[in-house]
Amino acid sequence: VDLSKGHLRIEYTQDVDGFWLRPHTDIGVKLFTMLVYLSRTSELEDVGTDIYDSDHNWVSRTRFKQDHGLVFIPGSNTWHGFEKRPLAAIRKSIIVNFVMDDWRERWQLAP
Repeated sequence: VDLSKGHLRIEYTQDVDGFWLRPHTDIGVKLFTMLVYLSRTSELEDVGTDIYDSDHNWVSRTRFKQDHGLVFIPGSNTWHGFEKRPLAAIRKSIIVNFVMDDWRERWQLAP
């Protein structure tokens, strides 16, 4: 995908016990998504991103390990989320997106 006209957006997340995220695809204004897992504890290996098929059936889960992650080009078949399950520690990650000019929250973009 051509990112030359995209705008960089970086988000630092800290998910705590009780966090969940329903299956979804990223909004159309996103050109690129990369999740980088930061937490250093082995207690969190089973709290990676959940991957679903187009009918929202659970297919797989990424391994949540420091400096590992997931990259995808958002599309109609890139269903992902987070099944509600216990978090024994803070689930820290960085989300890197390239977004189009239509991104409304301009203050979130790198200069």
